[in-house]
Amino acid sequence: LTTLIEQYIIEEKLPNPYLYVSLKWFTPLCDSIRLHHNKSNVLRASANSPYFIGVNGCQGSGKSTLSGLMNHLFNTYYEKKSIVLSLDDFYYTKAERVKLAQTVHPLLATRGVPGTHDTQMMSKVIQSLALNKAINIPIFDKSIDDRAPVSTWQKIASPVDIVIIEGWCWGTQAQEEEALETAVNELEEKHDSDGTWRQYVNSALKHTYTPLYAYMNTWVFLQAPNFDAVYAWRLQQEEKLRQRVGDASNIMSDKDILIFIQYYQRLTQHTLRTLGSQADFIFELDNTRNISQSRSNAK
Repeated sequence: LTTLIEQYIIEEKLPNPYLYVSLKWFTPLCDSIRLHHNKSNVLRASANSPYFIGVNGCQGSGKSTLSGLMNHLFNTYYEKKSIVLSLDDFYYTKAERVKLAQTVHPLLATRGVPGTHDTQMMSKVIQSLALNKAINIPIFDKSIDDRAPVSTWQKIASPVDIVIIEGWCWGTQAQEEEALETAVNELEEKHDSDGTWRQYVNSALKHTYTPLYAYMNTWVFLQAPNFDAVYAWRLQQEEKLRQRVGDASNIMSDKDILIFIQYYQRLTQHTLRTLGSQADFIFELDNTRNISQSRSNAK
């Protein structure tokens, strides 16, 4: 097991301490999920349907890294065919978001919030996986802020055992209407003074995202200490992207990121207040992204 984790660390260029984190926190998580998966297979009428895992964490919390580790271990150590879907890969194309900006609200030109993902496509993908049908899964290229060519998409040709779906607002519930009345930051005060944008986002979350949550068999939540940590973590994310693709014009500056995270602030704070009581496995993070403790609501 240790060797497999070390292999993943090398492949993903992760710091060496991630081995300790994985052995202490995440291999027990995988063990628990495997037990739930086996139990679920016995109880479910259709044991051939894949087991769905939802992973939530704010920007830079490590949810993609954790999802990748779980996927690696399920495929190699536990001998379960596993795949990862990222909510980010279902963003609308740039052209589609421009149209949303023109017809609904200008802020929808910027990817990120509910309402900027193609949930119809996502529903089709999830349903196909649940029914063990072949499907192509889209890829979004953040360096060009647009969907990658179809020829590069992830092709699933045979049934899978485990589907991991990760996203910053995946599992987040819609807010109550009265919570939308007051702006939470300068972005909302200046550019959404009448609440049209936040109403649209909240409605999309309620009507097109939440119904898909029913497919999830278990939820994992990486709980940040507060929203202030997001900026520092998002800076680190962008630096990794810069190193990977070079000086691409669409990579954001520090000032751009400070503006960008305001799009996420409302629902990130809402998630931090609410998801901890709803998720099955919760890992509480400190400001340096170290796990301070874990707890479980799983039955």
